[in-house]
Amino acid sequence: MGNFHQEVKHWYNKSKLALNYRDSKKKELLKRLRLLEFSEPTPDFSINMVNICGVYNIAGGNPDSNESYYTGLLNIDLVSNQIEASWLIEGEQQQTGYGFVFNNTLVIHFNYIADDELFNGIVAYKFITPDIVVGKWTEEIALENAFEMGRKLSPDELGEPYPEDFFSAN
Repeated sequence: MGNFHQEVKHWYNKSKLALNYRDSKKKELLKRLRLLEFSEPTPDFSINMVNICGVYNIAGGNPDSNESYYTGLLNIDLVSNQIEASWLIEGEQQQTGYGFVFNNTLVIHFNYIADDELFNGIVAYKFITPDIVVGKWTEEIALENAFEMGRKLSPDELGEPYPEDFFSAN
């Protein structure tokens, strides 16, 4: 098995850890399984500050426990030539951050407030394909690194029309 397929399988297996036993996430796990089965390497793909923008369905693990997992959404946007990110974890915890692309990796400094305390951290995302993202993150209080696996949502999943819908062959 090639390196690409090993990376996609690792992405799926880590996603499965966070999504297993969540009835509401069965469809998401099936979508990720489909990506595992049908993803092919794209040798000419490289990330830039424009093509990474979008909304990602994320599943991750916290550094404080091998049994502590979360799901959520990550929105990546380009504002004034800088990456801005916002997370919504488990439908309630909001996090924000900013970052940049370096050597085909997206690096974001993030922060959030919990129990009236401000926490800071950093995450690095590797894009295996335009739709598959592997992240590793840490924060100032963590003793270990944690993981975050993302899948870019399609315009159809977001309820947005595809650009092709506005054009015809005529």
